[in-house]
Amino acid sequence: MAWQFKREEAEFEELAEGRYRVMIVDAEMAVSKSGNDMLVIKLLVSGTKKNLWNYITFLDDRPEITNRMLTQFFDSFGIEDGDFNLKGYVGKIGGCQVKHDEQGRAKVQYFLNKKQQKELPEWQGEKPVFTPVEEKEELPF
Repeated sequence: MAWQFKREEAEFEELAEGRYRVMIVDAEMAVSKSGNDMLVIKLLVSGTKKNLWNYITFLDDRPEITNRMLTQFFDSFGIEDGDFNLKGYVGKIGGCQVKHDEQGRAKVQYFLNKKQQKELPEWQGEKPVFTPVEEKEELPF
């Protein structure tokens, strides 16, 4: 193989703290390290190629916390209360407040309701094209 290697260091710029318009690009159910069910939401930030992940853990011993987080999420993206059709979430646009954690990584602090989103610019950039995945029978392997 004839390859001319030249070292290229990647510069990674963290998303600044603040309010952003975001789009759901994926949502799935998972299990947390502590064994609780959780909703994992992947978001694309408007005007960037940056993704954020948000985790809503279903806490049986603290349902008010889970319900408060789900209420914020449903309100932000215009999802009907109690709708857990995750495929239907993809492509929906909402808003969130971003805060940095102790390591300086951008995290969703909370979701913005529709009134709070009015101050945000409209979606910037191309909207990804989502093609629905057909349900397949169980694979043989």
